[in-house]
Amino acid sequence: MKKVEVLIIGAGPAGSVCANLLLKAGVDCLLIDHCTFPRDKICGGGLTSKTWHLLERLIPGVPYEYNPVSHIRLNVDNQARCEFDIDEPIRIVQRKYFDHALLKHYQDHGGEFIQGAPDKIEERDGQIFVTLKDGMQIACHYLVGADGTNSFVRRYLKPDTDRGILAMEQYVEKSGDNSIDVTLSQSYCIGGYFYRFPNKEYDIVGFGDAATTPAKFRKVMNDNGVPEGKARGAFIYLSNDYPLHDHIILIGDAGGFANRSTCEGLYDAMRTAENAAKAITQNIPFRQVNAGIFRKMRKEMWVTKVFFSGFGFAIVKWLCHHPGAVKWIFDTKMRRETWLKKKDDSAR
Repeated sequence: MKKVEVLIIGAGPAGSVCANLLLKAGVDCLLIDHCTFPRDKICGGGLTSKTWHLLERLIPGVPYEYNPVSHIRLNVDNQARCEFDIDEPIRIVQRKYFDHALLKHYQDHGGEFIQGAPDKIEERDGQIFVTLKDGMQIACHYLVGADGTNSFVRRYLKPDTDRGILAMEQYVEKSGDNSIDVTLSQSYCIGGYFYRFPNKEYDIVGFGDAATTPAKFRKVMNDNGVPEGKARGAFIYLSNDYPLHDHIILIGDAGGFANRSTCEGLYDAMRTAENAAKAITQNIPFRQVNAGIFRKMRKEMWVTKVFFSGFGFAIVKWLCHHPGAVKWIFDTKMRRETWLKKKDDSAR
């Protein structure tokens, strides 16, 4: 029986950021993951400016490679298009190496990592006991589920949890065009969009909506001129419908913390990782520390319905004729969320 104060399951960005913060605070924690790192991960890999500013604040100096992209093209139903340059670039990373960099930083500073997968979770005598598939048992005071959309920890809290929406992508040869392409269409279900992100080695093209199937993915790729290739898929869980627990905390994709409008997940993965570390180190319920994120998710649900309505598409098409306005909206949103986070930190 191994005993730790905090056990974190899942060594992606949410789990590794949380582990780095707890380690820095002197909390006894253990990070486990069933994968051997570096491992590949389905994700466009875009770090918006608010995201990489947050990462620089949480883990100063962590090294990772990225491709900076400042040019964005938006296409709406092949009826309206606009292009604009943003003030601060989006950093396109390869998740295979980005996730490994965060984990390696934790290990290089003395953090303990074990490769393993959970098989059973039990609660008794004020402690949480996790049995791994190899038979190893771990007792902890806090259990943090950072194990992605198919979270084992979330299924413990809510056994009948659904899988969320299906997102699919494939890698294609670099086009030499260092721009991000986004296509919106009323033929897609709510929240659906096509994207092309260029990283340092290849371009990533992807699509996802509430009714994605491999056949629909292939059609969207054909419509956007993407040649046949090997497709990969992953589910994105977009709900916080599980019971909240003071000592079992879900963060990142495991907790359904991806943007309801854009499915951007890395920013909220790091935000919820920070909030989990604060809840643990300050002995405050996560539901209280993370209240702002829960409110933001509820607001995003409403914004998504309006944005993807006929009225919303009409506004977006009109805005495409005014790229300066689109640029202002994008840059203002990035600055606003960065400012709100700094203001929230100051208030605490």
